[in-house]
Amino acid sequence: MDQGPSAARLPAAIEALSLSLPGSRISPETFRLAKFDRPQVSVVFWKLLYSLLKQIQGEGWIEPADTGTLVRFVKSVALSHGYRRLEFYQLPSNGSEGSKELLLVFSWLLCRIGLVEQLLTLSRVKPWDETITCMCDTPMRNLQTGRNMASKDQRDIRYLQWLNGRLQFRWRRCHTDQQEQCKLLCKVHSYTTGCQADPTIGHFSVTEADIVRQPDNYKELLQLMESESSRLEAFLKWKPLEPLYWCWMETVLGPEIESVKLHNVCNKNNPLPSADLGCHTVGKIVEDIDRCKKDLVTLRDGLHELITHKKLGCCGKVRARKRALLGEGEFCKAVRKAQEVAELKLSDLKCNSDVCRIGKMHGPYRLVFKAKCLKGSKTGFVKSAPNKTVTEGIITAADVISDLRKQEARLKAELRRQQEEDRQKIHEAAERLGQMLFIPPMKRQEAKDAN
Repeated sequence: MDQGPSAARLPAAIEALSLSLPGSRISPETFRLAKFDRPQVSVVFWKLLYSLLKQIQGEGWIEPADTGTLVRFVKSVALSHGYRRLEFYQLPSNGSEGSKELLLVFSWLLCRIGLVEQLLTLSRVKPWDETITCMCDTPMRNLQTGRNMASKDQRDIRYLQWLNGRLQFRWRRCHTDQQEQCKLLCKVHSYTTGCQADPTIGHFSVTEADIVRQPDNYKELLQLMESESSRLEAFLKWKPLEPLYWCWMETVLGPEIESVKLHNVCNKNNPLPSADLGCHTVGKIVEDIDRCKKDLVTLRDGLHELITHKKLGCCGKVRARKRALLGEGEFCKAVRKAQEVAELKLSDLKCNSDVCRIGKMHGPYRLVFKAKCLKGSKTGFVKSAPNKTVTEGIITAADVISDLRKQEARLKAELRRQQEEDRQKIHEAAERLGQMLFIPPMKRQEAKDAN
């Protein structure tokens, strides 16, 4: 490595970076050998990138079957993140070469996607109580799928009633368990108020309270927390020394920058037109571009007008033909059904997009007992996200209840619409079968009176 006071601190910077990463530690000597493209450290960097990217992808560490699988995975993930250096993708699949290219990839990921910060967030130990809350617009895809299945697969109504009863029983049981869990959580939070060192929380979680009672049962959790603390300490040491690492990476790229400069100097020997001729040519090209742009805009407007007239004509013909074939009532039903399907698909697309979730409650929230601070409810939810402060991500249980009631009203309206549609279908089927008598099933009270 380079001589000087900064170079003397460089091994400490690389060691702090290595200690802040999960898995086995990589020595500063390995980085030095990778700078000079030594093949003996190529496999070490392939395995390092594989383990880190596996955790970023949320798949955990899995030992690859062979080196080829490891290399292909690292290349595919690097490509998906936007790495475009051709020399890296030309490395052999046996992993025997390219330690310098792998060092460049590692440093690029370190800067581009915040590799260390992401890994610290993913491996964070969470001893607090969390709940998953999603207030995004739920698509009606399942209802649509159920309608399609019902039309293709004829089932006995008694079997469907049995399934409905079984679902209701399990739902009530799940709801009872959830209520019991909420009561126990409230007791733990209220009894341990004032015990938490963090003033924004103020109480223990269930796990923290159990750790105080039975510390021997949580040795593995305590080891994980100690490991996380050591990695955080190494990260705090790494951040002030990070500029040294990037200065050293400039020396890694130095030979390639020199070769690019040499290539540019060689290109200067080629004959070029004079400055006056260049300015005249550029001005003419700009005029030609402006003229072509105007022609394209005119052509686009003409094509748009022509397509609009043709669409209106085709739609008029199709509607007239459908009215003649189906009749006015059935045609209106078909149009209404097509509009519903289009709205269903549009709502599904909106729900699956990140734009829909902006400004809405979505994701894991930490349960916090805030009887004095939050108005209207004794329970609060703090967003469990590293990029938000506690005050930015606080919502109350009253907010969640309000949104759930809105969703309930929306689902009830959808249920009534579906029931009305099915009732009309039954009436239409009954009109075609005039000789048959339909007897609806007895209600529970009528069945009790009959017995």
